[in-house]
Amino acid sequence: VRLRDEHAPLMSRTQLAGLDGELRSLEREIADMKAEERRVLLVANGLRENLHLLRLGATVYDGGTEAVVEAEAWPTPSDIELAEERRSSSLREGLLQQAGTTGAGAVGRMDAGGMLNLVAGVISRSNAHQFERLAHRLSRGNCMVYNEPIDEPLLLASRDPREEPAAVPKNAFLVFFSGEVLRAKLLKVAGHLSATIYPLHETGRLVAESRIRRQLAEVQQVIAATQAKLRDMLGSIGASCDAWKYALLREQATLHSLNLLSFDIKRAVFVAEGWLPTAELEKVRTALSLAARKAGRGSSTIVNVLETSATHPTFLPTSDFTSGFQGLVNTYGTPRYGEVNPGCFAIVLFPFLFGIMFGDLGHGLLLLLLAGYLIRNEAAMKKQQLDDIMSMVFGGRYVLLLNAICAMYVGLIYNECFSVPLGLFDSVYTLQGVQGTDMEVQWNGGVYPFGVDPAWQRAGNKMTFFNSYKMKVSIVFGVAQMTLGLCCSLVNHIYYKDRRSIWFGFVPEICFFLSIFGYLVFMIFAKWATDWVGEAKRPPSLLNTLIAMFMSPGSYKEEDRIFAGQEHVQLLLLLIAFISVPLLLLPKPILAYLDMKKKAAQPLPRSELDAVAEGSPAAGPSGEAEGEEQEGDGLADVVVHQVIHTIEFVLGSISNTASYLRLWALSLAHSQLSELFWDKVMVAQAFGSKLPAPLHAAVVFFAFAVWFILNLGVLMVMENLSSFLHALRLQWVEFQNKFYHGDGVMYKPFAYAKLGAARDE
Repeated sequence: VRLRDEHAPLMSRTQLAGLDGELRSLEREIADMKAEERRVLLVANGLRENLHLLRLGATVYDGGTEAVVEAEAWPTPSDIELAEERRSSSLREGLLQQAGTTGAGAVGRMDAGGMLNLVAGVISRSNAHQFERLAHRLSRGNCMVYNEPIDEPLLLASRDPREEPAAVPKNAFLVFFSGEVLRAKLLKVAGHLSATIYPLHETGRLVAESRIRRQLAEVQQVIAATQAKLRDMLGSIGASCDAWKYALLREQATLHSLNLLSFDIKRAVFVAEGWLPTAELEKVRTALSLAARKAGRGSSTIVNVLETSATHPTFLPTSDFTSGFQGLVNTYGTPRYGEVNPGCFAIVLFPFLFGIMFGDLGHGLLLLLLAGYLIRNEAAMKKQQLDDIMSMVFGGRYVLLLNAICAMYVGLIYNECFSVPLGLFDSVYTLQGVQGTDMEVQWNGGVYPFGVDPAWQRAGNKMTFFNSYKMKVSIVFGVAQMTLGLCCSLVNHIYYKDRRSIWFGFVPEICFFLSIFGYLVFMIFAKWATDWVGEAKRPPSLLNTLIAMFMSPGSYKEEDRIFAGQEHVQLLLLLIAFISVPLLLLPKPILAYLDMKKKAAQPLPRSELDAVAEGSPAAGPSGEAEGEEQEGDGLADVVVHQVIHTIEFVLGSISNTASYLRLWALSLAHSQLSELFWDKVMVAQAFGSKLPAPLHAAVVFFAFAVWFILNLGVLMVMENLSSFLHALRLQWVEFQNKFYHGDGVMYKPFAYAKLGAARDE
């Protein structure tokens, strides 16, 4: 349903009440016009069939010598009489002449009788052969059947008048026989096979054809006028259809909302309860007061703010820029009222995680061009009816924009453009020696201004360096994002005033997580900041160090230390991690048990004491047992939930951290595929060709086309989608599960402007 024009007037209640009668009248009128059109089309179809039958009769009677009479030049009566006089050959002579090859005995018997009967008509091609066989069987071979296919498809009227006639291939037929009894049988068979019978005479065919052509031209004019009138009527209905639909949807939404109102009999007023943003409260009061004065009411509408324990709906105002990121979060679940909205962090974190996996300046630039095209044509594309895939791409145009910017930024850090190092600045490494041999690398003591030095792209240990670098970067950003998720849980606990979850949820969780994985990140930065070559030390393996921290507490196995007293710090962090687990597991169930005992020790309220005095069965011994059972179930739920949460957090901290290694894996795969396409297609085939100049240019052009198609198909589509899905997984599982419940109810305000969009959904 398209929204109506803002300047078009709304339909009044009177017009809306008469809309049903108007629509019924239009429906009857259209049905009558369609029936008339169907009848006229069948008349025209019958005239065409009769023309084809006359042509077959001319072939049979006159041997195909009949002159063609065009509709544009009508013959005069003298011309018709002259043509009839010239054709005085009889049917018997033609049949006797043909009998020499087809059966003289049968023709002789028909000739001896002195009377020949004729059945002529048109039949569908699928039934033509069956009709011919039945005619021969009924006449025992004493008939002559002429059957000729018609070039153009003709209409076949359905037995059900409500169905439209279908165009099918047909045949024209002539059956010559003797006897009235056989004629009745043939007519009965023809009717059963949906054949149409037409009169055909040996003479006067030119007059008949001229008359039929004139009638056909008149009928075609009637058809054109009928169809033009029908188009005009449907066009006028189509112009009003959107307004009708919008008016009906508006009335339906209004009445549905009015049905939700309750009527206060004592005060004789209607009472409506609903939700609205706090900032819009004064606007609503002003609008209701204006509506009351406009309606001529003496009393104004009273608006009161109610205190309720009902679940508040979540109102998330978004713009075109933020709606795509909020949509990614809402796909997982609607935020609970008052909890931290992950959509705010998704605007920054999601594109950057995507950029780490898709980091390449060239590929990011192509993605930026796509996003720029969608944003530039935003107004026009909003009015178009897009398919499902294109609608999703257009809805995430600003997501693609930030993804492209982050991919270009990370590509500058990686110093890669379609896997080719950029070399924007001078390298801090120089090669000394003979080209083609093992060359010595000299470091000038400086630092490359931005990103990775391009000299690493030509180094023999390139893969070792980039694997180590990207793996550590993945761990650093993963731990940072999960720490942010734990801090968001603290904000939620403070908002909901849940002190127990702060001290026995957030505190042990953050202590356990940082004592292990925060320490791992610290060791990564400390290892990066240490000049192991200058100090003539061997850098330790961080993985072995972390394993030895658990397997050999208080001792250090590596040859060289990252900092002094490392084993004592690791022992302290390990103790903090072990203490955090029981603090996370035990206090909440114990406090829940104490609350249950405290509640049981409190005296009953006076209403319940009165119920006990009156002997209410709900307050007797069975009622007390039922209450204890419910409290026991509540305690059991707390214990089970806390045990599951503790196990899930401890094991999930390890698995979630390892899950961020997908950043390294996807980045490595993207870089290697891009380098493979460049080296094997462009370098080896295009630049390495030894052909003469014209052929070399053709090879370069063809190789570039292949390379570009591979980049678009494999990297820009498959790798792009893969990086998008992996970044979405990290956003949903590794980050949001630290604090996000996603069980809220979306705020859906009543608005006439959203009727069309709601209907489309």
